[in-house]
Amino acid sequence: MCTVGGPMADIKMRKIKTKRCKCLDCGNEFKGVGKRIICPSCQSDNIECSE
Repeated sequence: MCTVGGPMADIKMRKIKTKRCKCLDCGNEFKGVGKRIICPSCQSDNIECSE
């Protein structure tokens, strides 16, 4: 379950669309969600994503 300062909600992770992303600064590859994705390793926003 996930809470964000409000009522508890069940989130089905399989239904969330993720993008495969690569940080162009540090080379880290990861899955991202949302419009403004930031690298979890170096916090750069210099990201290249594919759906």
